[in-house]
Amino acid sequence: MTTHTTPAPATVSQAPPPLRLSLTPDGPPSRLDGAWWPYSRNLFEQLPGLIAELDGIWGRITRAAVHDAVWTELRHSLPAGTHDVRVNWYDPGHDPHTITVSSYRIREWELLVVPPESAPWRAKQLMAAAARPGNQQSARALVTDGPGRPLATAPRDHIHIRTRHTPTTVAGG
Repeated sequence: MTTHTTPAPATVSQAPPPLRLSLTPDGPPSRLDGAWWPYSRNLFEQLPGLIAELDGIWGRITRAAVHDAVWTELRHSLPAGTHDVRVNWYDPGHDPHTITVSSYRIREWELLVVPPESAPWRAKQLMAAAARPGNQQSARALVTDGPGRPLATAPRDHIHIRTRHTPTTVAGG
């Protein structure tokens, strides 16, 4: 009697999707330090990738603050690589289109959070405007009113879509 065994299907390890992040390069002071375009509103899934990238740029990130009305899966602490990040959420008066991160260096950075459901052309437009040196528009103004400067004249060389572990040469704001 001959028996046939079917090999188990190979387990395919999926790499995480590329991190969609644009940071403001050195230049005139800006209101925002860049923009982040998450894939969903599940903070527990999205935040660790952002923190891992920012740890390498700005130093170990210890805190993040978000607006609670726009995120799901809020927790006061999230694992991010080798450490946990304390998560606070804003009261309703704060801008729902931002995330503020803090590092051990006792510095805070504010990023525009591009709505995950944004069309790619709109997301790129918002990311370019938020990361433009000298930008003085708030995150809320960018999302609701649009960039104050046409996309065609906004610098595009600092829009980065990177994987989490790719070294970066972008200077933080």
